[in-house]
Amino acid sequence: MSAENRAMLLGSDARVEVVDVCTDLVDRGVLKRETAEKFRSWWLKPLALYHTDIAEVMLMDVDDVFLKDPAVLRTTEGYQRTGTTFFYDRVLWSKEWFNQDVNNTSYLKTLLNGFDYAAFALKEGAHIPEYLERSYAYKGEASHEQDSSLVVVDKSRSGQAMAVLFWLITVQRFEREFSYGDKESFWIAFALAKQEYFFSPWGPSVIESSRNEDMKKHADSLCGSLAHFMPVKDDTPELLYVNGKALLDPFPEGLQNRGKASANVLYNPTPSYVTPRQNRRPNGGTSTSYGGEFPMECLIGFGATPLPSSFAPQLLRRRMYYLGIRMDVLSVLDSCYAFDEMT
Repeated sequence: MSAENRAMLLGSDARVEVVDVCTDLVDRGVLKRETAEKFRSWWLKPLALYHTDIAEVMLMDVDDVFLKDPAVLRTTEGYQRTGTTFFYDRVLWSKEWFNQDVNNTSYLKTLLNGFDYAAFALKEGAHIPEYLERSYAYKGEASHEQDSSLVVVDKSRSGQAMAVLFWLITVQRFEREFSYGDKESFWIAFALAKQEYFFSPWGPSVIESSRNEDMKKHADSLCGSLAHFMPVKDDTPELLYVNGKALLDPFPEGLQNRGKASANVLYNPTPSYVTPRQNRRPNGGTSTSYGGEFPMECLIGFGATPLPSSFAPQLLRRRMYYLGIRMDVLSVLDSCYAFDEMT
């Protein structure tokens, strides 16, 4: 992180701390320098979780747009029972990551059955709880399980999961990759540590990609950024947040890829719909007359419902912050920009 960006963050709120996790772990002899130099981008998230002395941790992506205070997650049944809250990714299948073939079975099952439990003071032998056994990951029906744009963990109730997490990200991932980025490291660490964890009862949703003309071309199949509802079983679905660089950055695909990326991942100026809350499942088919190809980000045949009225003003506020920072007008951070529709 540049000195300029560090100064901006520290100046925005007196409670902000910027911690050089890698340097601290190297100085304490916990991490070798050559290993620390391999931590960039995604992989800093699980390393930060391991390193922090904060007990109740939330890891969130900078492009998360929240409609509710995420602290409410600590009041939910799943978090209070397990000290964790994880969210699902789309059901995408390939013979990659934890679903690749290793010794005539999946890599995930090889990890679970061949793990050195005694090295972490755990009882020998894999323990496969019912919720893991019925997962798409364990059944070999998906190569992506978790969306790590928001990860909630109470470290004081994590047992040996943090020690296992450190092993996964500093040793095992260099021997054989089990995840596209960091995202599978969290639940796999808890599974290997025989520590109960909680996934939202709902699958992921996505918002409309206005640039892709989702509602015009295939109104039952949206293709925009991932979205997640509150992870509770109640009668009133509440959208918690949307994770989407394409909502904020005019060139989310990067200037070097301009003109090459598909329309659904381009800047999304005016989304109005979201996939309704529902159980996680694989893609289906569209009931519309659309006969073209669908990008991998689409939830095909999942339907569409209007976004909450509070979403547009919240997104506008985030865009004002983003543009102010990019234009070096840092006074933008001094206002909350409360609009009438916001709650």
